[in-house]
Amino acid sequence: MVEATGRSPYGQERGEPPRAAFFQRHLHTYRMYERRKGGSDTRQTRTAPRAPSFVPPVLKGISMSTASTPHNDAPHDHASGLLVTPSFRAIVVAQVFSLLGIEILQFVLPLYLLNLTGSGALYGGVVAAGFIPYIGLSPVGGVIADRTRKRGVMAALDALLAFMMLGYMAASGTQHLVALTIFVLMVAFAAQAIYHPCVQSAVPLVVPQERIPQATAIANQVSMITGIGGPVIGGMIFGFFGLAPIMLVAAASFGVSCALVLGFVRIPYEPPARTAGMVETAVSDLRDALGFLRGRPVLWQIIIAAMFVNLFGSSFINIGTPYIITESLGLSNQLMGVAQGVLAVGGLLGGAVVMLRPERMTVRTSPWLIGLATVGIGVVAAVLLVVGEPLVAFAGMLVSYLWVMVCCMAASILMTSFLQMEAPAELTGKVMSLAMMFGNLATPLGQIAYGAAFDLAAPWVVAAVAAVAVGLVGVYLGRGYAREQ
Repeated sequence: MVEATGRSPYGQERGEPPRAAFFQRHLHTYRMYERRKGGSDTRQTRTAPRAPSFVPPVLKGISMSTASTPHNDAPHDHASGLLVTPSFRAIVVAQVFSLLGIEILQFVLPLYLLNLTGSGALYGGVVAAGFIPYIGLSPVGGVIADRTRKRGVMAALDALLAFMMLGYMAASGTQHLVALTIFVLMVAFAAQAIYHPCVQSAVPLVVPQERIPQATAIANQVSMITGIGGPVIGGMIFGFFGLAPIMLVAAASFGVSCALVLGFVRIPYEPPARTAGMVETAVSDLRDALGFLRGRPVLWQIIIAAMFVNLFGSSFINIGTPYIITESLGLSNQLMGVAQGVLAVGGLLGGAVVMLRPERMTVRTSPWLIGLATVGIGVVAAVLLVVGEPLVAFAGMLVSYLWVMVCCMAASILMTSFLQMEAPAELTGKVMSLAMMFGNLATPLGQIAYGAAFDLAAPWVVAAVAAVAVGLVGVYLGRGYAREQ
């Protein structure tokens, strides 16, 4: 994992402001940054939380608030120096239930439409339409996380999603099911774009400063574990009992999360200074973050590479996996849930690889990891071309997907951590939100394109094209790093 101290991979001292001219134009931010230099830097390497799709895209939604110590509107839990403080424990448990509900609905609702229609194009269009508000609201989520009462936002979003699940279940017999499903997915993705930054930015406020990396790792591992459990539970219940019971499970998960947040979570809060209106302040914050990114070409190269990996790679697996398993191979929804669980296990293993070999894993390793992921997608194409037995092909896909996810998650962690460490403390939330937005900007286009492609071409052809495209992205990123040297 990239170290948070010493020299960056491009020769810059960590203790120096990344762009002196930028900080001269924004003196307040510069002074805040300088005050933090004397103590421990909270912007240490952090793994990334899941983004709302079957495969966590590269540069997922990270929005870490590193504001100065606030006044309390609640008692400080971390005076004793313990990692598992009461508020942190409550946040983690609430996150389990909330993310479980999110994973279930984002997995089941598009799959339900695919089962009804058998159309890959419709499936890809529905998923893409749901993803659009996630992209658009990503910068807003970073601003909200830095400037509002996170506890209230989290509870309100959980309550909204719980009632929405009950409403969807009641209206599932309507003739406008496709439009209703798109609307529900759009609201769910929008809620997640705001919820994740609030959870992540709350962690530094409820644990001791020296415990922040450990606490963040715990929160992210919880996210990955729910990524395993949610689709497996959703696939099993949906496959055996249908739509209504799984909607009740999702609604109950959101309701429990809301109750836990209101009853047990206490997050210190100090209203930040604001000299202009809310919209003007948000625009100013994002302008500062864009100003920082403009001066760092290598950061843009990382973001562009992430965008194309998501366009060609993540979108292929997100749309192709359910279509291939349930339509091309004719297997059950329960096995689709198993495949989703394997993808999440691969994400866990990718994070473990980075944590166990930090001295070998730097941001310069990411092009090689993308290249190794290309090999895995190519194996999927070969399996679909050669193997005729559906269950054997399914087993081969699982092994390949596990490999792809290990490589993609490791690359994502390295690239996102580098962005976090390069961003100044007071801009971290906004910079990461912009990176998430631009990194996922082309994802809906990829989802629509792959949905149409699976209706028009053999699955192995689509997989082969995806492998070649992802490989070219790895070459582009590697050349970008070489130019920086």
